[in-house]
Amino acid sequence: MFFKAGRCLTAALAVSLIVQIHYAKNGYASRVPKIAFTCAQDFDFDICVMDGDGGNLIRLTDGPGFDTEPSWSPDGRRIAFSRNNSAICVMDSDGRNLTILTSGRDPAWSPDGTKIAFTRFKALKKQVWLMDAYGGNEEQLTDWGQNYSPAWSPYGVRIAFVNTDRQGGPEIYVMDRNGNNQERLTHDLEEKDNPSWSPDGQLIAYDSHRNREFQIFVVRTDGSGFTRLLSRQPPNNSSPAWSADGITIAYVAWGLDFSTINLITRGGIHVKQLTDEGFYSADPDWFEPPAWSVSPAANFATIWGDIKMPTSGRR
Repeated sequence: MFFKAGRCLTAALAVSLIVQIHYAKNGYASRVPKIAFTCAQDFDFDICVMDGDGGNLIRLTDGPGFDTEPSWSPDGRRIAFSRNNSAICVMDSDGRNLTILTSGRDPAWSPDGTKIAFTRFKALKKQVWLMDAYGGNEEQLTDWGQNYSPAWSPYGVRIAFVNTDRQGGPEIYVMDRNGNNQERLTHDLEEKDNPSWSPDGQLIAYDSHRNREFQIFVVRTDGSGFTRLLSRQPPNNSSPAWSADGITIAYVAWGLDFSTINLITRGGIHVKQLTDEGFYSADPDWFEPPAWSVSPAANFATIWGDIKMPTSGRR
């Protein structure tokens, strides 16, 4: 979600795609871990997918639209994304059957697959909304200040988001899935974005602009306010996305002339660079089938398998 393709738009326009990208031919839920992400060829921003180790890169969209911010459905069969920063679209995992659902951006699929949270710009304000996964039954969840970047807790009970204006700066908040019980988790007034909930429900990773760089931090979800630096690789790191086992985090490393998707451990140890510096990549989002690990949606046994009960914290 929100690496915000626009942050490196100038750099991306100067970089051409130098690796071969194949097109998807079959639509089905993958049997191996997949990462959906934003990719760019010259001036064309599209949705791509690849294996969790960086292999089998596939481009799913190839039109004039500015396609960014992909979000997997829990069963891995559909992908929601933002088109032109103004419309929420959904397509099959092979790129077919593309449908425009509503106006907005930042789609985030609920763990049970029934809802999509998203951001809508209305009356000069960004607000978090909720709708059915196939469109309709839209509901505004926030109304004070600017609110954006929704991210679901692993059991679909709460939603993390970014709020500005309420306390003087961008801060990470959480709320119930109906918008009630909004609670502030961070308190340092630094710029923040892209919250991502850990599968155990105890941490939220996010990126923050400090000392002229974007870096990745985590905050506890129990309200203790503990934060720590997760990434330390220059120049900039953002858009964290947890793997379903909670061990690995995909993120974007970027500078003036590159942006790549990388993997780190939850302790901040670099694992692997997944995409080449010769093309633009951003907004990673994981899908992992049950054969590999327990999904954040694992309490839905008909989709994922065995029930995994929370050990602590609110979900």
